[in-house]
Amino acid sequence: MREEFRTIEWAEPPIGDLVEKAVAHGRRMRTVKRLRAGGAGLAVLIVTGLAAIPIVRGTGGPGSETPAVVVAATPSAAASSSPPPALRVKATPAGMLELLLQNLPKGKTSHYAGITEDGDVSVQTFLDSGNGPGMIRLHVMTRKESDFSGLGTWISLGNGTKYMTKSAPGNCYQHTIVWVHHPDNTLLQFDLANCPVVDGTTIKQPLTAREAAEVGADPRWGLKIDPELNTKGAAAFPHLSTKFPK
Repeated sequence: MREEFRTIEWAEPPIGDLVEKAVAHGRRMRTVKRLRAGGAGLAVLIVTGLAAIPIVRGTGGPGSETPAVVVAATPSAAASSSPPPALRVKATPAGMLELLLQNLPKGKTSHYAGITEDGDVSVQTFLDSGNGPGMIRLHVMTRKESDFSGLGTWISLGNGTKYMTKSAPGNCYQHTIVWVHHPDNTLLQFDLANCPVVDGTTIKQPLTAREAAEVGADPRWGLKIDPELNTKGAAAFPHLSTKFPK
């Protein structure tokens, strides 16, 4: 059953500032960026100049399938290099998931899902490093750093890559949000869940904000990736679910 879209209420400016800020406010509202991650599952919002928090929406349970549990690979030497742009191809959700798993710490992964909409790619995995399962959602897109003006402070990861953290109060699926921005305007948004119970299971935050940022610092990320990642992803996830938790 499809979950109804939630209403986001924007705070009104103080009455004394309405006249002075009306034009600027209108411009900010026109810069609203709707970052979609699938008609089947997710949507997030970012508003330039306003302290907006992305809101997850979704359908179904943690997964319509019972996926095989695997051990996540440790980052390989390939993580430190990236193929030239001319050799990259459009990323598939399976290829993006393959890249995510290559970068995660060791542990059991499951509940895979992925979808593409409006050119953006979103994937999901659960990670259990020995303390119980945790849920990671990753949205990959192209956005300018200026789109995040007023949302917080960027922290350098080196080589022009930066990250910022936020949280969505009352939304356990976005207990911690980590944005990683690359110099080529590749943007990664990690949604790290910390939920009391999802389908009878306690979902703990699987990574710290810094760990997620380091996963996102891999230069291979982008909406175009190494074709080998798509090939490996297709072999590993031939029937990747498009169902995300609520």
